[in-house]
Amino acid sequence: IEGIPVRLLRVGFVGELGYEVHVPASYGEALWDRVMEAGKEFGIAPFGVETQRLLRLEKGHIIIGQDTDGLTTPAEADMLWAVGKKKPFFVGKRSMDIMAEARPLERKLVGFTLPEDSPVPEECLLVIKEDKIVGRVTSAARSEACGGIVGLAYVHPDDSEPGTKINIKLEDGAYVYGTVTPFPFYDPDGKRQEL
Repeated sequence: IEGIPVRLLRVGFVGELGYEVHVPASYGEALWDRVMEAGKEFGIAPFGVETQRLLRLEKGHIIIGQDTDGLTTPAEADMLWAVGKKKPFFVGKRSMDIMAEARPLERKLVGFTLPEDSPVPEECLLVIKEDKIVGRVTSAARSEACGGIVGLAYVHPDDSEPGTKINIKLEDGAYVYGTVTPFPFYDPDGKRQEL
């Protein structure tokens, strides 16, 4: 690009049609200036990591280490599609086989929504059922595109069906009542990635 060596990647972290332009660090500022100048007539505007986090949440993209932890199984996070079950061996295969046979699911990652006027629950707030902790909020944010608050949380597997109400305990001890909702919350067919 105007003499700057680049590597262009089409990526989908936020679930929209997008590209990343990778350059040697010494060219970063020069490329930034050129891109911002070229995009001026189109209303180009930079956005930050929090915007990316909201966009990925609206599209139901899980962040490993935030929406999962060191104890999360692929079944709990609805990620069995990513496990090569036909492979004769992979790291963790024996443990997954033992878990699948030995114990039922104790938690399930679900999408939830809250009304627009609700407070946004912080990450790690508890999901309570009959005075017992059954899960936690992993991600939540107010979404203009979805018209309210969307989030991900672990719940008891019995409460993972869409339409089920869940109780989220806020920091002050009050509760908000979410509704289990299928995710992605926005553009569920992924058509915006194919524009």
